[in-house]
Amino acid sequence: NSGGINAEYGVSTQSTGEASPVCLDLDSYISQYVGNVCLQRLKFYVDNSRPSSDNYRLLIQTAMDCKNITVYTDAVEALNNTCPSEGISVNVDWITQTSKYLINKVDRLEQDLKSYQLSQDKENIRRTHQMLGDHYHDCGDLSNAIKHYQKSRDYGTTVAHTMEFLLNIIKVSVYLNHWTSVSNYIKKTDHIDNTDVKITRRLLLAKGLCEMSHNNYKHAARIFSNIPCDTWDNEIISPLCVLIYASLCALASFNRKDFQKLLIENNNFKQYMDAQPTIRNFLFAFYNREYSAGLRSLELLRSEFKLDLFLSPHVDNLFEKIRSESIKQYYSPYMTCDMNKMAEAFNTNIDELELELMKLVADQPVRIDSHNKVFKSE
Repeated sequence: NSGGINAEYGVSTQSTGEASPVCLDLDSYISQYVGNVCLQRLKFYVDNSRPSSDNYRLLIQTAMDCKNITVYTDAVEALNNTCPSEGISVNVDWITQTSKYLINKVDRLEQDLKSYQLSQDKENIRRTHQMLGDHYHDCGDLSNAIKHYQKSRDYGTTVAHTMEFLLNIIKVSVYLNHWTSVSNYIKKTDHIDNTDVKITRRLLLAKGLCEMSHNNYKHAARIFSNIPCDTWDNEIISPLCVLIYASLCALASFNRKDFQKLLIENNNFKQYMDAQPTIRNFLFAFYNREYSAGLRSLELLRSEFKLDLFLSPHVDNLFEKIRSESIKQYYSPYMTCDMNKMAEAFNTNIDELELELMKLVADQPVRIDSHNKVFKSE
């Protein structure tokens, strides 16, 4: 699924960079993903948004498509509990048929594995462990997926086999939030020569997520902003998410000059921005020092960003850091600032602004003149 950036968030902006209140279009959002990746994101969205019978039905159908019985039964129960007038009965026949299919598939693969082990066919042993890993991954059984991916390593004979094993472990570890494992396995790929753009992108996506998970937003921004934009395949995050993650992490951690170099003048990142005017506009609002418009745009998108599987835990922290960095960028060019104008620029009152400034400049050579409402650099 090549996927486009435009479809994922149905947002609109004016030339000022201000976004309109939006409701994330769920069908478009999950169309960016396939298989278990799609199901994981959809489940997170449904679990963390306002209960909706349509959303539960979409989750139910997606769970059935992915043959994930656990998610299916949980979603039916949630639908019946939250929207009893639109509830449905559990499809016992589907559960029986799906269970039989899954058991038969595993039995067949395990029988093949025993046959290959008897004949000491290393390549087919490796491939069968990988097929079992893929099967369990697709069903959402990530612990069994890792077990078989780990076993496939013992039968690899080429550099390509080693890279394939590492990518599989990284993929599953990301969804288990095992970020130490993600980091360790990414490091193991450093010693492998690789010219495949898709593999490079997958490693960078995982590395960026890993840095973001540890609140290393500056490093995450550098990684996300340089992920190749072309030839997009089914990945753990979509092009629009790369744009959003890079933008928020950069706004939270870079000054205006470095932000300009990292994003505004970055030809690769320009391809992401051009495909999504909403994000581009609020980025340029901050770059053009239109902080009021930029912060309002972000605030309108806060609830949307919290429905993203990987971004959600960081939204409040990132927004706070973006506001603090914006205040710093506002006063940094000047020796003296009128706090009344500054308060207006940041949609706050003088007292609240003074408290913010006191926290920001505690260890800096500046002085707050509370009587004259002036902020001075020493």
